Amino acid sequence: MNWKASGVSAANKTALGEGLLTPPTGRPKVCTGRLTCGISTDRYRPEKKTWRSNEPARSGDRRRTVVLFGGVLSLLFASVALAGDEFKSAGGLYDAGKFADAAAMLERVTPKTAAVFFNLGNAHFRQEQLGRAVLDFERARQLAPTDPDILANLRFAEERLGVAEVNLPAKPLARFGEAVAGRRTIGQWAHYEVAGVWLTVLFVAGAIWLPRLRTGLVLFAVLAGMGLAMAGAALSYRVIGERTGPPVVVLAQKSPARFAPLADATVHFQLSEGTKVCLREDRGHWWLVERADGQQGWIPSADAERVLLDHTAVW
Repeated sequence: MNWKASGVSAANKTALGEGLLTPPTGRPKVCTGRLTCGISTDRYRPEKKTWRSNEPARSGDRRRTVVLFGGVLSLLFASVALAGDEFKSAGGLYDAGKFADAAAMLERVTPKTAAVFFNLGNAHFRQEQLGRAVLDFERARQLAPTDPDILANLRFAEERLGVAEVNLPAKPLARFGEAVAGRRTIGQWAHYEVAGVWLTVLFVAGAIWLPRLRTGLVLFAVLAGMGLAMAGAALSYRVIGERTGPPVVVLAQKSPARFAPLADATVHFQLSEGTKVCLREDRGHWWLVERADGQQGWIPSADAERVLLDHTAVW
C-alpha cells in the first residue's frame, strides 16, 4: 500500500513509502487537499468610546493594525507548517517500519484529509489491524470517492477479512444507487444541483426572450432539468441514508448481534471484523445496526465505530 503525499503543497507531491498494493491500472492519484486551521480572524475592535472624533486615524493605530494582522497570518502559516511537518515525520516513521508510531502521529494531524486517512489505514494494515484499516479507508473514500488508490486498498483490506461481498447491498437497485450516488460527496452533488437550477432558469429565460433560438434553448433546458433531477435524487439518497442510517464499521473480531439490547439476549447473527453496517438506533452502550442484507440486531457500541466524524467534512 502506497504512502499518499499530503496536500500541504501542490508543488511538492512525493511518495513517502513503499506499498503493499499497486492500483490495477493508471498512475496512482495523489490527494491534494489543502491543510487549513481554525484560527479565529475576528476583526480587531478598539475600546469603546463615548465621543466620536472626525480626526483621521493616527499612524500608531495603523501600525498596530498591521502588526496584529501580520501576527494572525504568521500564526496561521505556522500551524499549517506544523501539520505538514507532522505528516512528513509520520512518513519517515512509516518508512522505518515504525507503523504504530506513524499511526499515532497521524492521529494528531488536523484537519483529517483523505491523504491522512489513507496513510493511517496503511499504517493500521501493516499492524494487522484490518478492521481499523477498513474504517480509515472508508473515511478516506467519503472525502475522495473516486480515488483509485483508496478504492483499491479498501477492497484489498475487505478481501483479507472476507467481508467484501457482505459489505455490498443485497438488492440490485440499492447497489446501483450506491454505485452512482457514492461517486461524489454530498457537497459535490449539492453544487451540481445548484448549477442545474441556474442553467435551467437561464435556458428557459433565453427561450422566452430569444424566439429565434427557442428550439435549441428548450432542448438545453430539458437536458439541464434532467441533470438537475439526477443531482437532486443522488443528493437525497446520500443525505437521507446518512441521516437515517449512518455507516458504522465493526472493529471487534466477532460481535454477536442480539435480538434485544441485553447481554443475555438471544444472538441473532454474528458480525465479523471489518463489516459495514448502518446505525439505526443509539442507546448509549448498545447500537441497533442493520446489515447490508437488511438483518438487524443489537451490538455493544464499543465493538464498532462510526465512519463519519464531526470534523470530517464531506460537504
